[in-house]
Amino acid sequence: MIISVVSGKGGAGKTTLAASIAHVLEAEFYDLDVDAPNAEYFLQPDFDRETAIVQPTPIFDEDRCDACGICTKECRFNALYKILNHVYLTEPLCHGCGLCEMVCPQQAISYQDSPVGVIRSGYSQRLKNHVHVGDLAIGSTRGTYLISEMVKKIAPDKLSVIDGPPGNSCAAVAAIKPADLVVLVVEPSPFGFHDMQQTEQILIQMNKNYLIIANKALDEASVARFFSNREKKTTLVIPLESRYHKANLAGDILSRQFEEIHSGLQQALSQELAIQ
Repeated sequence: MIISVVSGKGGAGKTTLAASIAHVLEAEFYDLDVDAPNAEYFLQPDFDRETAIVQPTPIFDEDRCDACGICTKECRFNALYKILNHVYLTEPLCHGCGLCEMVCPQQAISYQDSPVGVIRSGYSQRLKNHVHVGDLAIGSTRGTYLISEMVKKIAPDKLSVIDGPPGNSCAAVAAIKPADLVVLVVEPSPFGFHDMQQTEQILIQMNKNYLIIANKALDEASVARFFSNREKKTTLVIPLESRYHKANLAGDILSRQFEEIHSGLQQALSQELAIQ
């Protein structure tokens, strides 16, 4: 079973809860927040393996290219465009499929490997399982590709927890795609509720089973009011408390330090795990 932990906005406590969920379940952990991965500061794995991830990128021989425009017309991802007598590449849109090279009548296109990032792997004594962290190369715009490559390494028959990127971008969708269950973390504020509803629409369109955890709540009454007219309710409400904040600052896993967090998450997930 694969559990993806996501949030509509940054700062909701997604990584904090992803680490705690993995700890409660002793699950393998995948940090797919590749722009700013930091779950390792809670899980403290001993990294012993690093895998470089590259993506094929088209390059153009200007002596051969006559800017006929066939490649730009055939590109399924609109990654190529023509201005006057030159063809240009929009790298974030390129999937490295090789079609442009195949259709070029002048054989002016070839491919080279461009660095995307690395995957660091190791064992966490805190987690009693392995941790995999995606690090996007500085300046790279191919976070979705790196996430997709990491997802390919997740064994569907194992219990795994994904810490996805915040927001509702293509990268976030890529981290949601393999999930059997999605944990949607919401910060109970006007901004948090707004962004949560955007993420919900994605989950509904993808036909994903999900539960909602309200984190850093000032009081349960305000959370209850927001969800009062909604079919989907919160499975767990975690209050905003200074002791949780101090534990975060110290790099502690909340479920290791606080029994109420451990039991709350265990209860929230138990029914979903039983269904699976």
